[in-house]
Amino acid sequence: MGASLYNPRSAPLIRRRARSMDPIVIIQHEDANPPGSIARYLALAGLPFEVRHVGRGDALPSSPADFSALIVLGGDMNTHENDKFPFLQTERDLVLACLRAEAPLLGICLGAQQLATVAGGEVYHRMFSEIGWTQVDIVSPDPLMVGVTSPFVCLEWHDYSFRLPPGALRIAAREDGEQVFRMGRRAWGMQFHPEVDADVAELWTAADEQRLDADRPGWAGEIRAETNVYMPAYPRFCGRLIGNFLEACGLVLHVRPE
Repeated sequence: MGASLYNPRSAPLIRRRARSMDPIVIIQHEDANPPGSIARYLALAGLPFEVRHVGRGDALPSSPADFSALIVLGGDMNTHENDKFPFLQTERDLVLACLRAEAPLLGICLGAQQLATVAGGEVYHRMFSEIGWTQVDIVSPDPLMVGVTSPFVCLEWHDYSFRLPPGALRIAAREDGEQVFRMGRRAWGMQFHPEVDADVAELWTAADEQRLDADRPGWAGEIRAETNVYMPAYPRFCGRLIGNFLEACGLVLHVRPE
């Protein structure tokens, strides 16, 4: 795969807060799926944020009035597993409240599937897992993808995918599945993982190594080799997407470097 992750001439710009902000809330579902590069980007940008680890029992905000933006991460659980993970329904209620209030929302992997579900889309079990470094095509221009070339390369790790809800804008896709969509003005879902860093990529590869190599001998080694190629630039790609998200929602302004 030779596609670039971003346009070097449109590298992430220095940003500052447009005004005093309530914290950005990040929902984390499990230890193995931390906010990673998202948290590092927000910290470097000086933007306030809180991580609510619902898998450890952290409470979710009561309403969108309690935060400036909501970012919902991925996890091994699936949208239909409410009995095992009761927080999934509470989370969907909050996601729906964000949609109704037009509050800034970004769903990643499971988070995107939660958004698709509350908006009337369908989450389904894939015939083949979508795991590893893949090429994705941008099919509609959108503020979230400013400065990202098409196709771009990203890290996927899921057995479930979503079908678009009614009224969604299809932004990016692969032949066998949707990747990025927008609902309304300020809610996006993406199926891939921009937040993953090198440590988490290795953690996931090692955890699934037997399954991967049973499906295709040498698959885990291929992922590790491609991680060595793509990971050095990946945090900057993540920063581009998160910066675009916050700017599109009116939470930050560009400040071009001198």
